Amino acid sequence: MILDKNAFGFRGYIIRKAFKANFKFEDQKTIGKCILETLPENGDISVYIHFPFCRSLCPACPYVRYLYDRSLVEKYVEAIKMEIALYGKLLKDRGISISDIHVGGGTPSLLSPLQYRGILNCLSEFFDLKSDFDYGIEANPNDVNEDYLFKLRDAGVNKLSIGVQSFNDSNLKMLGRIHNSNDNVKAIENALKVDFKLINIDMMYFLPNQSLDNWINDVKLATEFNVTQVTLYPLLIVHYRPMYKLMMNGKIPKQPEKKVFKIMYSEAIRVLRGRDFLPIRYYSFSRTSREYSTVEREMVGPLIAFGSGGMGFTGGCEYVNTCFPAEYIKTVIDNRFPIAGLRMVDVKERAIRYVQERLGALKLSFQDFKNMFNEEFHSLIGKTGLKYSLYIDKLLGNIKTYSWGIELTEKGMFARNWSGWAFVLLVPCGIVEKYLVEPWPKNVIVP
Repeated sequence: MILDKNAFGFRGYIIRKAFKANFKFEDQKTIGKCILETLPENGDISVYIHFPFCRSLCPACPYVRYLYDRSLVEKYVEAIKMEIALYGKLLKDRGISISDIHVGGGTPSLLSPLQYRGILNCLSEFFDLKSDFDYGIEANPNDVNEDYLFKLRDAGVNKLSIGVQSFNDSNLKMLGRIHNSNDNVKAIENALKVDFKLINIDMMYFLPNQSLDNWINDVKLATEFNVTQVTLYPLLIVHYRPMYKLMMNGKIPKQPEKKVFKIMYSEAIRVLRGRDFLPIRYYSFSRTSREYSTVEREMVGPLIAFGSGGMGFTGGCEYVNTCFPAEYIKTVIDNRFPIAGLRMVDVKERAIRYVQERLGALKLSFQDFKNMFNEEFHSLIGKTGLKYSLYIDKLLGNIKTYSWGIELTEKGMFARNWSGWAFVLLVPCGIVEKYLVEPWPKNVIVP
């Protein structure tokens, strides 16, 4: 099979029927007004920075990415600082503090520690940083030698996510990765010498020609290192990247059958649990309660996103920055927000997003829900279509309800793993696909 947006059957149908996002291109005055009116005062925010440059382009990567160009990257980093200043001036005297910063891509480890220190200094110039703030970046294994990592930690970065993907060289070659299994081991060993607050490694399954034994061996190898967290991702196939055509034309084998998807996930959980990695989300497993993730703020806000292709959510409005780096740079130089599309999010959708995010993290507290929305869970969710979905999940044994809240069952983890990736392909990847067509479309609807 091919794990694309059409592979999820009934789950995909439900997502298409239940979720519609209509992004519109707005003028600068409207953009500023929406951000100001929806971002809570005197609270914490997360920051996401998108760095869309890579040394080589993996054929399946669904994210906004372009080939590395040193001159363009230098301009891009300065543009990020200009964009930070735009938000800083808009939000001055709002009492906002930054709790965490995450840099994704692309390949963020192509930036120097000095550039990361410069970005941090710029953020601290315009916003308060919490004393225990997190500063995490994603890294390719062949970028992170010991000297780079120590300098990175000195620059303020305290969390690291390493894109290992596999310890099998054939798998890495098929994925178009430019690192090998030895690079993976060296990168992890180098990272463990540095005083990072958290180290995550990403592992990928459901690959062409990947056997169950091959996958189990990968997971076992991942647990042999003293890393904090292991995150599991299936290989997602989007129609706007070369991997889809390569599979359709038979140049790369298709993925295993659907039943193998569940078996691979189930066996990974078994291995991880047996080695003291407990689930903190349906796809993330940790030795502690800490995690490397921006999912919570992406879903419920407030998250300010910087950079070309960055997607932010204030808690009341969701926006997408232009996915064209040259347009992004030119726009912020003109002292304008580089937002290509924006939409308002009402309280019902916010509540649904909150529930889905909390259940993705395995538990939902009714009291936390009430604290967030100032309304009882059953009263607010009863006004939405989500009540029917939760009822079905309860009948199927995917969730258990208690007086205090809702908990995902082991069976529910399997169901959410399937539907969660369906949502990713249909919505976030759908947004990227449409915003890669032109820099400033007037209207974009997903799915």
